[in-house]
Amino acid sequence: MENRTVIYKDQAIPFVLIRKDIKNVNLKVCSDSTIVVSANKKVSYAFIEQLIRQKTPWILKNLQRFDEIRNNNSKRVYASGEAIPYLGRQYRLQVLPSENGEAVKLYQDEVRLFVHDQSDYARKEQLIELWYKEEARSIFNDSLDRMHLGLAGYGIEKPSFTIRTMKTRWGSCSWKKNKITLSTALVKTPINCIDYVILHELVHFRYRQHDSHFYNFLSSLMPDWKERKKILKLR
Repeated sequence: MENRTVIYKDQAIPFVLIRKDIKNVNLKVCSDSTIVVSANKKVSYAFIEQLIRQKTPWILKNLQRFDEIRNNNSKRVYASGEAIPYLGRQYRLQVLPSENGEAVKLYQDEVRLFVHDQSDYARKEQLIELWYKEEARSIFNDSLDRMHLGLAGYGIEKPSFTIRTMKTRWGSCSWKKNKITLSTALVKTPINCIDYVILHELVHFRYRQHDSHFYNFLSSLMPDWKERKKILKLR
């Protein structure tokens, strides 16, 4: 299973590619807006990419339809069957009773929420948010290590980071404190987008302004950063 993205007329189309022992290439738009392509290992990615582009008008039509359905019933209740976004994918939520400890665990294609009272909306929301933050801390730390390693030789000290809810930004940096702040919601996006946001903030320790020096340096380190940014704009 792979997370892939096709750019169609400046629009990013993220999809999940599943390799199966089948004859035909199957394209499906799920109700949670996940786009899934199933294909044999012998089918080239170039062919799949071409198929996505050919079917993009149909894909967008279905995505709009599902968005309208969700907008009519947008309040999340954390019930079994709801979609839980995580690392660029949508996982089905499975709410299960627990007589012992409460927890959230990831199992293949679903997120399992073990809770004492399945009708306690506030507690379910709290458990999911705590899980997001715990996952984010580990994932962001790994990404920071990798992105900072690529800056070896530029005299940029590895900063610390904090995680908090940010409604209008994915990240920010503080030069004086040598610290970056990352949005908890970033853990819902693909790993390559997380890497982009963290590298973006790291570059600010060398170039504070969004000028040509900043973007030239960023492009030298991550040539496809614009494509990654486009994916973030869809979320």
